[in-house]
Amino acid sequence: MSKPATKEAQEEDTAAQFKRGMRSLAGAVCIITCSHEGRRYGMTATAVCSATADPPTVLACVNRATATYRAIADARLFCVNVLRHEDQDLSGLFSGARRADERFRDEHWGTLATGAPVLVNSLVSFDCRVVNSLDHGTHTIFLGEVERLKIGRKGKSLLYSDGQYAKLASLAHGEPLPEGLDYWGE
Repeated sequence: MSKPATKEAQEEDTAAQFKRGMRSLAGAVCIITCSHEGRRYGMTATAVCSATADPPTVLACVNRATATYRAIADARLFCVNVLRHEDQDLSGLFSGARRADERFRDEHWGTLATGAPVLVNSLVSFDCRVVNSLDHGTHTIFLGEVERLKIGRKGKSLLYSDGQYAKLASLAHGEPLPEGLDYWGE
């Protein structure tokens, strides 16, 4: 007979199952940026969504171990830049261990109301002031009221699901699914 698992082993198993389960939840890939004390900060994120339309508010979950978290917490502002499906390399650049000045070097960046970096070629950028935050586990959930937004040219979002990048296919318009995907998940 096997011994019952310890509480710690059960918690590790639950955390591993949770992570595996969350990998099946597709998310739009964004770069969350902030400007604080003359420096620019940014990180790749998929834990971003609309909180409310009245007033327009965005929710962003940020790991407290990142420099971007510290900048947002201190400056009380951030911008969510929604990436285009062509921006996979940019997503990788902002998810790695590169210094902030290297991350912002190659793309066109501007600003709107808060001074946070705005990606000129994003699908849309939401320039926000933090109105509330909640610490939970390793992350802080920031609620940012949108001060300005910039809608870019039409395109498809870069998605991340099951450990890989993907893009939307318009099934209503007969677009083929991206390679490796099918209708039934088989």
